[in-house]
Amino acid sequence: MSEPEEIYRRCRELLGETDSLAGRQVLVSAGGTREPIDAVRFVGNRSSGRMGVALAEEARRRGAEVTLIASNIAVGPPDGVEVVQAPTAADVQQATISHAGADVVLMAAAVSDYRPAQTNEAKRPKDDKTWQIELEPTADVLRGLGENRTNGQVLVGFAAETAANGLQRAREKLAAKQVDLIVYNDVSRDDVGFDARENEVVIVSAEGERHVAKSQKDEIAAAILDEVEHLI
Repeated sequence: MSEPEEIYRRCRELLGETDSLAGRQVLVSAGGTREPIDAVRFVGNRSSGRMGVALAEEARRRGAEVTLIASNIAVGPPDGVEVVQAPTAADVQQATISHAGADVVLMAAAVSDYRPAQTNEAKRPKDDKTWQIELEPTADVLRGLGENRTNGQVLVGFAAETAANGLQRAREKLAAKQVDLIVYNDVSRDDVGFDARENEVVIVSAEGERHVAKSQKDEIAAAILDEVEHLI
């Protein structure tokens, strides 16, 4: 019979687990924020959190100590990670500030760019009158991380775009946000991106671009973390 250590090592291999990120702290955001309009309504988006959860699971599989900032995720978080609930953009900002010392930060959540300037504490009753809602910008969490990053930290942002110039906008974000990687994906498609089990992305870095063909989000997560390990 093989030694217990050998059995354990082989089991980890079969599960795809490694120690390539052992000793590293990894922070991942996932899901979509919801900015309250009143007691029941909100400004939000269709992000399910699957991409961020896949990243958290893959980082844990590689031996990292993982914290997941969860914004209204539609899927369960992976085992073995710390979960911080962050339903609004302000909550995400506070959670990232609290974990700003992480070695790797992967901002996969769809954080709302705008929120209602005023929020009604009670539910506004339906009537025949026009309801105008003024929106104000939220804090740019990714930009704030880029401006205040620690030495050696790897920072990854996501660019969910729908326009024809989406990839160019992702390239511009790389420098504007002061990050190491921008993961671009076209969320106008129904078969990938928001609320889908598959994705297709372009990973943009200062060294060049890597296209990752349409595949399951856990495979996309592995490709992204391969690029992160290259930077480390």
